[in-house]
Formats: sequence, C-alpha cells, structure tokens
Amino acid sequence: MVLTKKNRGKETIMLKKMKLAPKLSLIIGSVLSLILVILIGSSVFMSRKAIVASTYEQLESISKANALQIQTIFDEAETVAQYMESYLEQAYKVAADNPSWLEVPTDPAAVELCESAIYDKVLTPTNYDIEVYLRETARSSAAFNEDLAGVGVMFEPSQFQSDIPDYAFYVSEEDTDGDVAPFGPYETYSNEIYYKMAATAKKPVVTDPYAYNGITMVTYASPVIYNNVLKAVVMTDIKVNNFDKVNTSSKTFPSLYCTIYNQAGVIVYDSEDKADIGRTMAEFTPDKAQLAKIQEGMAQGQAFHLETTREDGRKVTRYFSPIHAADQTWWSLTAISNRDIDNAVKGTVYWMVALSVIALAVIILTIVAVLRKVLSPVQGVVEAANSIARGNLDVTIQTDGEDEIGMLSKAFAQMTANLNHIVTDLKYVLAEMAEGNFTVRTKAEDSYVGAFEGVLASVRQMRNHLSATLGQIELSADQVSSGSAQMASGAQALSQGAVEQAASIQELAATIEGILSHVQDTSQNAQEAREHSGASGADTTTCNQQMQEMMEAMDDIGKKSAEIGKIIKTIEDIAFQTNILALNAAVEAARAGTAGKGFAVVADEVRNLASKSADASNSTSELIEGAVKAVDKGRRIADETAQSLMKVVKTTETVSSLVDKIAAAAAQQSSSLSNVTEGMNQISSVVHTNSATAEESAATSEELSSQAQALRNLVSQFKLIRK
Repeated sequence: MVLTKKNRGKETIMLKKMKLAPKLSLIIGSVLSLILVILIGSSVFMSRKAIVASTYEQLESISKANALQIQTIFDEAETVAQYMESYLEQAYKVAADNPSWLEVPTDPAAVELCESAIYDKVLTPTNYDIEVYLRETARSSAAFNEDLAGVGVMFEPSQFQSDIPDYAFYVSEEDTDGDVAPFGPYETYSNEIYYKMAATAKKPVVTDPYAYNGITMVTYASPVIYNNVLKAVVMTDIKVNNFDKVNTSSKTFPSLYCTIYNQAGVIVYDSEDKADIGRTMAEFTPDKAQLAKIQEGMAQGQAFHLETTREDGRKVTRYFSPIHAADQTWWSLTAISNRDIDNAVKGTVYWMVALSVIALAVIILTIVAVLRKVLSPVQGVVEAANSIARGNLDVTIQTDGEDEIGMLSKAFAQMTANLNHIVTDLKYVLAEMAEGNFTVRTKAEDSYVGAFEGVLASVRQMRNHLSATLGQIELSADQVSSGSAQMASGAQALSQGAVEQAASIQELAATIEGILSHVQDTSQNAQEAREHSGASGADTTTCNQQMQEMMEAMDDIGKKSAEIGKIIKTIEDIAFQTNILALNAAVEAARAGTAGKGFAVVADEVRNLASKSADASNSTSELIEGAVKAVDKGRRIADETAQSLMKVVKTTETVSSLVDKIAAAAAQQSSSLSNVTEGMNQISSVVHTNSATAEESAATSEELSSQAQALRNLVSQFKLIRK
C-alpha cells in the first residue's frame, strides 16, 4: 500500500514537470484510448451477437433445404406407389362390374393378345391391363427418376391370378430398356425385410439402410389392400448415395456436415464418413442431458437447434429439420463447429482492434505535432517571465502569430516594456523626493495605465495635505454609494431575467424530451418493420420454392399423359384385331349357311363393339392431346409466375435494406436528442446559479452602500480645506 502511494506521488510529480504539449497529448491520448476501448468492446459484443444470429439463420436455411431434398426423394417414391395402388383398386372395381374380364380367354386371337410379357401364361383382360400398367410405370419411374434405383411389385400367393402363385417383378435403372423378368418365388421375396414390414404393418414403411449388390439403399414399401385383403406390396428402392444432393460445403463454414437419421435415431446418411451409416445418435452425443434435449425436440416433430459436444470433444451447433418418410419422421441434421463461428467473430475483432489502434496512433501523433507547433511560442513567454522573476526587465520576446498564443506573447512583451518604464520613472521620482524636491514630475506619465495609475496617484498625493486626502475620501464615498445603488438595481434586474430564462429553458427541455420520445418510438417501429420485412421475404422465398415444385409436378403430369397415350394405342390395336376377328367370324358364318346365322349376329355385334371401342379410343386420344397442351400452357404460366416471385423476392430484400437504414437513422437521431437534452439541463443549472449569484450581488451592493454612508459620516467630523 505504501509503495502504491509512493508510485502515485512520483507519477504526480512527473506529470507536473512535463511540458504543456506532451502533457496535453498524454491526457487527450488517454481519454481517446479509454473511449476507443469502450467503443471496441461494445462493437465486439454487438458484432458477435449479429454474426451468431446471421450464422444461425444461414444454418437453419441450409438445414431446411437439405431436409427438403430428402423429402422430395421420399415424395417421389410415395407418388409411384400411390399411382400403382390407385390403378389396382380401380381395375379391381371395374372387373367386379364385368366378371367376364376376369376369365382367361380361349380364342386364339384373344389368347395372343393377352399373353403375359413376364410369365409364360395367358392373362385375363383385367390382369393383362394391370401387368402393362404396372410394368410400364415401373419402367418409366426407374428410367426417368434419378432418385429411384428400382421399382417392383410383389403379389401374395395367387392374388394376381389363380394359375400364377408367385407373381412378382422388379425393374432397376440398369434394365429399363430390356425385358422384365420374374423376381422369384414367394418364399424368397416374402422373407425380404421390406415385404415383411409392409405386410405386417398394413401401411407404408421405410426400411433401415441395407446393402444390395454392393449398394447401400433404403426401400419404401407400400401394401395394396382391397376389401381388407392384402393383394401385393409395391416397393421402390432409394440409393443412399442420392442423399449427396444435400448441401455439405461452405467457404464460410468449412466444418459444415449433414447427417440423416431415421425415427429410431440410426444414421442413414453421413456426409463426413459413410462408415458411420448404421450407428446411433447416442454414439455421437455422450452428454446425456444434451441427448435428452435432442430426443425431446424430436418428440415435438418441429425443427429445432442447440449447441452440443460431440464424442471427439468438438463443440458444434446442430440444426434438426423433420422429414416425413411414410408413417415415420426422419431428421435432417446440419451442423457446424462452433470454431467457425468464433473464427468469424475473431476476424471481425482483429480488424476492428487493428484499425482502432492505427486510428488512435494517427490521432495522437497529429495532436502531438499540432500542440508542439501551436505551443512553441509559449516557451519564449516562460523564459521572459523567469527573467522578470529574477529582476531582469530587459527581455525581448519574438512572435509573429495572430492566434491567442501570439496575442499573449505580444501582450506580455508590451507589459514588460511598460513595467520597465514605470520602474525607471519611479526610481527617478523617489530619488528627487528623497532630496527634498517635491516639485518633481513624472517623465513617463503615459506608461501609468490601468493598475499603475494608482501608483502615480499615490506618489503625487504624498505632496498634498491630509485635508486633500480626506476630501478625496469623501468624494470616493459618494461615488461608492451611487455606484452600489446602481449595482443593486442592476443585480435585481439580472436576477429577475435569470428566473425567466430558467423557466423558458425548462419548457424547452420538456419539449425536447417529448421529441426524443417520438424519435425513440420511430426507431422501435422501424425495427419492427425490419423484422416483418424479413419474415415477408422468407414467406416469398417459400412460395417460390413451392412454385418450382408445382412445375415439377406438371412435368410428371405430362409424362403420365404420354404413357396414357401408349395405353390408348394398345386399345386401338385391340379394337382393330377384334374387328378383324368379327369379319372372319362373319365370313365363316356365311359359309355355314343357316347353321351359322346366330354366329353371324354375334360377329356383327362384336364388330359394332370394336367400332365403338375405336371411336372411344380416338376421342380419348384427342382429349389427352388437349390435356397435354393445357399442361404445357400451365407450365408456361407457372414459369412466368416463378419469375414474378423472384422479382418480389428482390424487391422485398431492397425494402428490408431501406428499413434497416431508417432504423439506423432513427437510432442516431435518438442519441443526438439525448445529448441536446443533457446540454439543456446543464444550461438550466447555470441559469439557476446566475440567478442566485445576482441575488447575492444585490445584497452585497446594499451592504456596500451602507458602509459608504458610514464612511461619509466619519469624514464629516473633519474640517477640510476647500479650494
């Protein structure tokens, strides 16, 4: 403690001994350094908060986009399964109304038309149509949908056709152009995990990842149930490698990675290491409390995020977004290391500190240079003052400046010369009076100005009589009395004016505080407008994404319309062959004579049905062509709508930027008005002080007048010589 006091004493002595320029530079530099430290600290805090918030927004956006990529793949698999299920249900309903369609034809021409392209069997007309639709749908889905590795349909024993106990086929993306072969016996495919899960659950399911022919995949399986009877299982295979579409690279966040979890928390996909597929979330989250929070968030089924510690000790921020896979909820995890966030903050801090230090150094050096240049004439004044203090009045001060220091130097030089003349003249006058010469007169009367006039008057009064001195005192008393009366009157007026000024300043301060309140409200409203503008921009972006999805759906409609056109072509061929068969039957009936008349009537009816089928096929073809044109027109309109939405997105971003500027300007105005209010409060304090001082001056003037009157009474006791 003693050492601290000594050090403080030394620092105080050193500061007192320092010259003015270094002292001012040190004080100003210290104040600026303190201000910059405070500003840097505040800026770092706000910058970190802004950077972290921006990072969270980017990570949330990436996580949602990644979840949408995976969701799209599952939606495509679900769409294929739903198309097949819907067709099967419709075919079963139509066949129920036409039992003959469920009979295997025996006519050679009809047999040829209904031969299965997969099994060496003749199919019923209904089953033949079902096979064509299922086969071509599976073929087109595997060929044109890059996210699907293959599509298959597997029936329960004899549920497709009684004479085909094991009906199943599978079309992979490699054999879409070749013939479709049977998949295998029921005992084989019924033991597959996807078949077991769908048949048991009686609802769509998604399997865990498994290896097939060296490829890791998951299977979407959906049961076909008609009249509460399991007919078949439709399955679509999805390659896990297709999940590489997710965003896992960022220049800003090099540690970015993505993981896909199924509902049980098992890893289905990992962008960092494919070997992690099949491992559980608990293996990468050793902290039980953090794992419980993750499981709690998943149970709610909504997107969420939190900071966690991995098994390798890395602290990461994880964003979870839900994915609907059949009746399960899978999760897309997008995460980055907290080190990336810290690096972004550190980079900003380093730049701010470096720029602040450079700015501080430039300011201090500028202040030192300016102070040295401006205060250099003061050194001459100090040396002259030291010479005068030692009794040497013969000094010279050189200065050519026109500023305050230059004026000070010139005034000091003039004062030194005047003082030298007065001292020399007093030595002469006093020396003459010492010799008895009271008629002596000053030789430098012009030098006795200001306070020195009293010195000259004192020397002259030494020659006069006491009566003259008392007369002068009486005269001075009269002047003091009159002056004090005037001073009292002026002080009263000054006090009254100061009171009025204080009231006006208080009213002005209240008005400024009201303006400050309005400006602060404006700043708050601008902040809320910025938040609403940001939300509007996010909604517009979502609308744009949905428009893109609608365009993709319209493309699918166009493709499906083309496939229906193929089916219509098949119907036309059937009608043509039926017509030929009818003609042949009519010819044979004519040859048979009377015995073939009944058969001729049947042949004629078959020909009429074939003609009607051909007409219906042509009408359906025209309607499909119109539908395709309408789809194309809808796609163009959707494309134009998407472009308009993009313009709206850009406009929303511009509005958000303008609102940000308005908020910043309002905040600046609020700060300026706060400073004005503080200044008005200081002025009000000074006015109150002036009012009190004026009242004291009035009281003092009255007291001075009373004392002057007492002095006159004392002087009146003497009999003075009047001239």
